[in-house]
Amino acid sequence: MSELVQLQAHDAVTVVTLNAPARRNALSTEMLNQLIERLTQLAGDEACRAIVLTGAGEHFCAGGDVSPMTRERPMLGSRQRIESAHRVIRLLAGGPKPVVAAVEGFAFGAGLSLAAACDTVVSSRSAKYAAVFTKVGLLPDMGALWSLPQRVGMAQARQLFFTARTVLADEALALGLADQLVDTGEALAAALEMARGYTAAAPLPMAMLKAAYAKGIATLDDALRAEVDVQPALYLTQDHLAAVEAFREKKPAPPFRGV
Repeated sequence: MSELVQLQAHDAVTVVTLNAPARRNALSTEMLNQLIERLTQLAGDEACRAIVLTGAGEHFCAGGDVSPMTRERPMLGSRQRIESAHRVIRLLAGGPKPVVAAVEGFAFGAGLSLAAACDTVVSSRSAKYAAVFTKVGLLPDMGALWSLPQRVGMAQARQLFFTARTVLADEALALGLADQLVDTGEALAAALEMARGYTAAAPLPMAMLKAAYAKGIATLDDALRAEVDVQPALYLTQDHLAAVEAFREKKPAPPFRGV
């Protein structure tokens, strides 16, 4: 089986690369299955404290692989494939590690969904984004109905879904679809630098914070419930106790260990 999703460790940061540059890293079933496997592996890897998601070659991801769309697709099989793709989004948006998307070139369709599900998006100035689903007669998928409004607001998300227009990098930054703009070819380096900054944070509250946001913090009561559910356990962690002791002694906190 070809390696359509590659991993490369950079100390505590792991780069996950979609590796089908000849197809602009379009998401095939095989690539999705490998992506699930790699992200599940990293979720349980204590040596990995942050993830960078990127694409090989000139593009991040141009969307789903359209070749199976020319064949009849039975409903049950379609549901199973969609639910499999959802595992990727759950691992990105609700998994325990912060994820930074490094976007060059196209982030179209499912590629936009992948980027929007990440915690942070570093975009090259030549990147382009488009929610092209309605152009092929489909509903926005891979969680975009939730993730895009989280980033740009409901009104803007509707317009992007309804028009399927292409958004250039400067507008993506203004809308909140991207968090940082860098020169073309520099997105991966900038994303690595940002991810390294995240590795200094305590991993247990980071994981619980991501889980809380993925579950939904829509009201004050949601926020207070998440706090009362999670904080008592964090009070008991060695990371918290060591940080408090260092603060009391006016010393730098020791590195967090996730315990």
